[in-house]
Amino acid sequence: MPYWLPLSLLLGLLSLDVTAIGQFMVSRPIVVGPLVGLVTGHPELGLTLGALTELLWIADVPVGSHLPMDLCMLSGISVAFASELVGRGADPAAAATYALGISIPLALLSTEAELGLRKFHVRWMHFAQRMALGNHFKTFEGVNTAVLLELFLKGCLMAFLGLTVAHATANLYFLLPSPVVKGLRDAALWLLPALGGAAVIDLVLEKRMALTLFLSMALILGLALLGHLQSAELVGLAVLSGFGTILLMAGKGETS
Repeated sequence: MPYWLPLSLLLGLLSLDVTAIGQFMVSRPIVVGPLVGLVTGHPELGLTLGALTELLWIADVPVGSHLPMDLCMLSGISVAFASELVGRGADPAAAATYALGISIPLALLSTEAELGLRKFHVRWMHFAQRMALGNHFKTFEGVNTAVLLELFLKGCLMAFLGLTVAHATANLYFLLPSPVVKGLRDAALWLLPALGGAAVIDLVLEKRMALTLFLSMALILGLALLGHLQSAELVGLAVLSGFGTILLMAGKGETS
């Protein structure tokens, strides 16, 4: 796989954004995907896979002791691997599904490595506390730097390992029978976006608001069948109908 070293360094740097530096959200798949796509020469594929990964795992957030799957590695490795397959003549949609499936266990492995480091960091934390209480602030700063370097190296190594394992499975894709490749393609075009949309709806939509979605879709389909309005007007009316339904149902909820 080309770009092994720059991609490993890029993913290692972006992985610091998850918990160590800034949290500017640059480690999210919607950002990582296009960035890796630019490096590999397939920005459209990177944007598509990044958006799809964002949709599918948008509800998996760090709450309490729960550590979500490493989406930075998932999106980065899957985009790089899919780009390699497309460069070898694979169908982009089928390659995206295959690459995503191969990258999921690699991202889970990166998550386990992060959990192991966090247990080790407890000792660093106690040591840093003792140094701070003893007014050894330079040593305290050195501990912080060492931890950041450790996290960066972990990200680089996990990215390099993931890219290597993914590359090793590339030939398996071209051994798949055509019906399987067609299934992978259909999954990328229909099944996975539908699952992602369902995840978003489940996250933002209350059960009593389900009528809102239904009425908006019914209005779009009804007006589309009539054929007297443009698409922009259809969307506008659908949004207004949904907003009106929300206000109506919210008012009933307050009254009750």
